[in-house]
Amino acid sequence: MQREDEPAAKPGVATKRKPRRIYTVGAVFLALPILIWVVAAFFVARSIKYPAFLYSGNGQDVFGTNVPGFKRGSVTEIANAVGMDPERYDAGTVEDDVGRHRQVSVVGWYFRGKRREVVVIVPAAGGSEIQLIPYIKFLHAAGFTVVANYSANNPNFGISWGMLKRKFALATARALKVDGFEKIAALGISEGAAGAIMAQAEQPVFDAIVADSSYANLRQLIMRSPSISSLNPAFAATVLWEAQWWFGRPLSKISPANDAANLRCPLLVIQNRGDKITPLADGKAILYSGGLNSEIWIAPTDGHGDAIYEVPATYAERVLRFLNASFGIEAPAAATPAVTEKKPTAVGERGPRRQKARMPAAKRPTSDAAAGDSGR
Repeated sequence: MQREDEPAAKPGVATKRKPRRIYTVGAVFLALPILIWVVAAFFVARSIKYPAFLYSGNGQDVFGTNVPGFKRGSVTEIANAVGMDPERYDAGTVEDDVGRHRQVSVVGWYFRGKRREVVVIVPAAGGSEIQLIPYIKFLHAAGFTVVANYSANNPNFGISWGMLKRKFALATARALKVDGFEKIAALGISEGAAGAIMAQAEQPVFDAIVADSSYANLRQLIMRSPSISSLNPAFAATVLWEAQWWFGRPLSKISPANDAANLRCPLLVIQNRGDKITPLADGKAILYSGGLNSEIWIAPTDGHGDAIYEVPATYAERVLRFLNASFGIEAPAAATPAVTEKKPTAVGERGPRRQKARMPAAKRPTSDAAAGDSGR
């Protein structure tokens, strides 16, 4: 019973407080699943930058059973395979503008050839020096000067699907031009192929590009992954939306196929017949975008970026023929040139970027120790 000295309750106060509590409780119950949804999408989106094969696999599950794993190579192994000691080639540093904006050293192995034409090898994600030896051997045996970039990928920093490799390719080409080399081509594998195309579209530094197993569009590539394609469509859309914060732009905008329209140089697309990572449609999309200056070779293999290991003689013949034509050399290349132990004649003077990697055999370091910080 209300006391006489108590003020009378205002009409409607009690009825207003109760709905407010209901709205608050309802908002909490609604926000909780949204938060779980967003956080779960974040971790799935993170896996796009930090794919499992980079830290829990050996690379063979992606590239093919005949492709060497991610084991690092030694200077001795590379020298014995190629027939000469490599030299270290420094092309400065670049900023990885995806993620932590770290500074990455652009370092590679330099092999002086008999010819002034240079081929820059841009490796696949996580690719080791061991994986690059077959490319170096046939290019150098044909007389080309070769610079084989290190891969900048490791589990700590993930991969940027060619965006950082784009900067590697540009920095290396610019350094070579400063050193007096005028004719430069790029041979990229997988992520490295995408990076080479992106680099040339940004600045025309190459006279020719060999794009081996490049994807056409990053969004389409990711959506082909069983771990993404099997997701609820709305959740998958959230994942791709969040992924742009890892890469600085929507994944649909990262497109070597679109960039191929702005290359202004001959392009050889190599695509494996049964590649499940980057199917033939990706190669054809890049081919058609490249226009009259582009051609394609469909390799008779079922792996990803493994054509050099499955059909090495045909691979070398196709690439050398293309490079010779692009550089204006009339004589076509025949089969894979034999690799000899005799060191080729040097061309030009060694610039300050190149340093001999030769050490006593018993104390030769692995390439990690010899190269220093290459961002791996």
